[in-house]
Amino acid sequence: MGSKRYHSKTPGKLNYSLFCIGVCLIILLPLCDTFNLDVENPSVYSGPNGSYFGYSVEFYLTNSSSVSVVIGAPKANTSQFNITEGGSVYFCPWSLGQSECHNIEFDNQGDRIVTVSGTDYQAEVKSHQWFGATIRSHGDTILACAPLYSWRTKAEKPQSDTTGTCYLSVKNFTKFVEYAPCRTVVLGGPGSFFWQGQVISAAKEEIIKAYYPGYFMQSVEGQTQTRQAQIKYDDSYHGKTFLSRNSITLVFPLLSKHMGSYFGYTVSTADINNDGMSDLLVGAPMYMTRGSDGRLEEVGRVYLYLQRGPLDLEPTLNLTGTQVFGRFGSTIAPLGDLNLDGYNDLAISCPFGGEDQQGLVLIYNGFAGGLRNTPSQVIAGQWASGTVPASFGFSLRGAKDQDMNGYPDLIVGAFGVDKAILYRSRPIVNTSASLTVYPTMINPEEKSCSVNNGFLVEVQLDHLKHMQKGGVKRALFVDSQQAMLQRSVRVRSGERVCHETKIYLRVSEFRDKLSSIYISLNFSLDPQAAFDSHGLRPILNYKTTELIEQKAQILLDCGEDNICVPDLKLAVHGDRKEVYLGDDNLLTLTFNARNEGEGGAYEAELYVVLPPEADYSGIARNNEVRLTCSYEAENQTRYLSCDLGNPMKSGTSLWAGLRFTVPRLKDTRKTVQFELQIRRYDSQLPLLSNVSRPDKVFFPPLNWKVSKTPQEEQDIGPVIQHVYELVNKGPSGISHTVLQLSCPLSVQGQGLLYPLEMSTEGPLNCTTNHSINYLQLKVSSQLLACLWMYDKECNTFVKVEQVSNKCSLTVMTKCVHPLQVVTPLVWNKQDSQYSVPLWIIILAILAGLLLLALLIYVLYKLGFFKRSLPYGTAMEKAQLKPQAASEA
Repeated sequence: MGSKRYHSKTPGKLNYSLFCIGVCLIILLPLCDTFNLDVENPSVYSGPNGSYFGYSVEFYLTNSSSVSVVIGAPKANTSQFNITEGGSVYFCPWSLGQSECHNIEFDNQGDRIVTVSGTDYQAEVKSHQWFGATIRSHGDTILACAPLYSWRTKAEKPQSDTTGTCYLSVKNFTKFVEYAPCRTVVLGGPGSFFWQGQVISAAKEEIIKAYYPGYFMQSVEGQTQTRQAQIKYDDSYHGKTFLSRNSITLVFPLLSKHMGSYFGYTVSTADINNDGMSDLLVGAPMYMTRGSDGRLEEVGRVYLYLQRGPLDLEPTLNLTGTQVFGRFGSTIAPLGDLNLDGYNDLAISCPFGGEDQQGLVLIYNGFAGGLRNTPSQVIAGQWASGTVPASFGFSLRGAKDQDMNGYPDLIVGAFGVDKAILYRSRPIVNTSASLTVYPTMINPEEKSCSVNNGFLVEVQLDHLKHMQKGGVKRALFVDSQQAMLQRSVRVRSGERVCHETKIYLRVSEFRDKLSSIYISLNFSLDPQAAFDSHGLRPILNYKTTELIEQKAQILLDCGEDNICVPDLKLAVHGDRKEVYLGDDNLLTLTFNARNEGEGGAYEAELYVVLPPEADYSGIARNNEVRLTCSYEAENQTRYLSCDLGNPMKSGTSLWAGLRFTVPRLKDTRKTVQFELQIRRYDSQLPLLSNVSRPDKVFFPPLNWKVSKTPQEEQDIGPVIQHVYELVNKGPSGISHTVLQLSCPLSVQGQGLLYPLEMSTEGPLNCTTNHSINYLQLKVSSQLLACLWMYDKECNTFVKVEQVSNKCSLTVMTKCVHPLQVVTPLVWNKQDSQYSVPLWIIILAILAGLLLLALLIYVLYKLGFFKRSLPYGTAMEKAQLKPQAASEA
C-alpha cells in the first residue's frame, strides 16, 4: 500500500549500481532430435474432381538425382473405349515451385472381346475397376493394380468374377506388362478360400520375361503362393499373417483380443530401434476404449512388436488414438530417419480426426527402446469435407529425399478432395545456450562493477529480457534504457559467438528489495532469413530450451545468510482518555514501533484503520523521526499507511504521533476504536495450486450396483482425487504454515463422501477429527499429503482440521474468500434393468394378428372391399405408376 506514493523518474543522472550479464550460445548445423516437416510451404498436387486423386501415393526415383511423385486416382475417367471410371495413375515430376501432373497410360484398350465357337463375348470388365488403388515403385518400375477388375472364365457364365489385375511399368514408362494370376481363382486376394486370404509372389524380372501381348499369363517361373488352410481360418477377421523373408507360407497368426477392431487393417515393417532387425507395426483403426462416462468410443490403436530374434516378436507398445471416430492407425508409413538421430521414424494417420474431421497425420520417432509414445509433430489437413470426408492421411509414403537436401520427405493423400501433399523436411539447427549473471548478489552501496572481457551473444534473432513484479522497473538495460534488449546476430555453422551487456539498478526509485531480479534469454531463428538453395528455412531442435532464466538477489541487511528474521513490536497510547459530543476532540495517538528480531524488516509500515467518527489531520512533528504517511480510502474503509523504513533495521525503535479530530460522535456508542497494525513485506509467501482428478464424475458408473458389504474402494463409488501443491518461492524459509481442508461428508443427513485415506510426504503433521476409512476397505491408490498455507492478507495462519483427498475440499482462511476445488457430478441415465419376457412379446404379436383378422372379416361383411376403382382406363392407371429408379 505504501508503494503508491513512489513514482518512477525519467532516466538521467541516476544513482545506480551496475551488475553484469554474460550470455554464451553455440549453433551447430545440421544436428538432430526434432521433427521438421515444413507445413507452411507444402507442394500440393491436384487431380480431377471426384477421381479420388490421392487414394494412393508413392515416390518414384527417375534417376540418381531426381525423385518424383506417382499418385493414384481409382475413379478417374480415361480415354479407353467404352470404359467408365476405369481409374488412372498420374506422374508428378517435382521441382521448386512446380506441381503439375499428367496421366500414365498403363492400359489404353477397352474391354476385351473373346470369340468362342464363332460367338463373341465380353471377357472382362474394366469399368469401376479402381485401377490405381494400389501403387508401388522399385527402381525404374512401377506396379499399379485394379482390385475390382472382373474376368469371365467361361463363355457360358452370365457374370464375371472379381479377380483383380496389375500392370507393371518398365524402364521409365517405355514398356507396360500386365500380370493377373488370379484370373483362374474366384475372388482372389483377400477373398480367396472363403475369405481366408491369399498372397502370391513373383519376381518382376520373371514377369517381364514371360509377358507377351495378347497372352494371358496365369503364372511365371518361380511364382509362389499360399494355399487353402483349415476351415477354422475361414472369415478370420482377427488378424493378419506374418510372412518369412524367403517364403510366403503361413508362419503364425497374430490375434487381436478385440473383435471388430480391424486389427491388421494395415501392417508395416521398419527397424525402429536400430538393432538390424525389422520390427512389426499393426493398425487397428476401429479399436474401442471406454470414455470418461464409461461408454465405448472408437478411437483406433497401433501395436508395435519388436523383433528380438528371427520371428521372435515382442509386444512392446500400444499407441491409442484420442480422436473419436478418427480411425487412428488407418495407415502406417515408415519415414526413414527423418531427424538424422540414427533411428527410423513413423507417420500414422488419423484420416477422420481433427477439427471438422479434416484429418491428422502424427509423427512418432524411434529410439533405442522402440518408439516414443507421444507424437513430435501433428500435421492437420487444411481442406474441409464435402460430399465425402477429405480423408487427409488415408495414404502416406515416406523414406525418400524428394529435394536431395539430406532429409527424407513425406507425401500425404487426401482423396476426398482430390489432393496429394508433399511435405519436405527442413534443416535442423541444434543450439547449446548459457546465460550467466554476475554478481548474483548485488550490493546497492557499490556503484560500479567489472566485467570479464569476451562475452558475446549469438543466433540470428535474440531476445534478452528483464522481468520483475510491480509497476516500477527496478533494473534497466544500459544500452536500451528499457527492461528489454534485442540483438540480431548472424552465426555460421559450428561457430561460437558470445555477447556482453549491462543493466543498472535504480536504487532510489523502488521499494521491493526482497524479490529476486529475474533475467531471461529468449532466442529463436530469424523468421525473415533468406531461404536456402532448396527453398527452405532451418528449424530449431524441438527439444531446445529457447528460454533460459537466471536471477540476482539484492544484498539485504540480514547477516551473512542474507535471510531476514525480523520481530516487529507495536505499542500505542492516546493523549486523552475522553472525548465529548459536539467538540472537535483533537486527539494524538503516539506509537512506538520496534524491530527486535535478527535482520531488517523490508517495506515496514504502520497500518491504521480510522473509525467513522474520526478524521486524520496530520503528523505530530518529531525532529528525530521523519515520518511519511499516505491517506487512502477503499469502499467504506479509510486508512493510513506510514513508512517505517525499507529496511527497518534490527534494533530500530521509532516514536511518533498521529493527529486526529473526532467531530462525529453519536450517543449510541460509548467508545471510539482505532485499529493499528505493523506490517512488512514478505517475498517468500507460499503459492497454492490445486486440481481435481477426474475433472468431472459420471454417476452412477456403468453396470454399478450398491454393495451391502463393500470390500474395496470401488464398491463405494467412483474415486475423486484432489491434488494440492504448495510452493515456497524463497529465498527465505517459513517457520510455521498451516492449511485447513474441509469437505461435505453428508448432505441432509445422508452420506455423500467417504474419507478413504490420509497420507503424508515430507516433514508434515496432519490431524483430523473424522474417522478415515472406518470400513477398512482395501485401498488401491496412493494419495497425496496434507499441506500448510500462510495468508498474507490476514497476516495469520489457518489450521488443519481434516484431510481427505478423495472428497471435495475447500481451503479456508479467516479474512479472504475460500479457495474452492469443485468436482462436477453428472448423472447418467441408466438403462432399464427390467427386460420384457419373450413369451409376453409372442403373446402380444399373436393377439395383434387375431385382432387384425377380425377387423378384416368385419369390413368384408360390410362390403368395404367391393367399392369401384377411382380411375377407369388402363392408360390412366399407367400414368400413375412411379418411374423406375435409374440406379440402385
